[in-house]
Amino acid sequence: MKNHFLLIIGLVFLFLVSCSKDDDSDSGNQCLVCSSFGENDVTSDELEGLCVGATNPESGETITLEMVTAYKALLNALGAECTIG
Repeated sequence: MKNHFLLIIGLVFLFLVSCSKDDDSDSGNQCLVCSSFGENDVTSDELEGLCVGATNPESGETITLEMVTAYKALLNALGAECTIG
């Protein structure tokens, strides 16, 4: 339950960060890649497609580098081993 709460807080943070537009054209094809998830309830299937420039299917927003970076920081803080690649 605690992990779900932290994940929801992280997603809310991501949506707040997404208000700024990322016009950095060389940041495409950068995706969140996790080699382990620690004790999180997140799976690689849930993170599939979390790439700069992709469209969030729930909100319709374009995913920015700041969003991917924030999600990486959140998951790493919760014990995962994630990079942007």
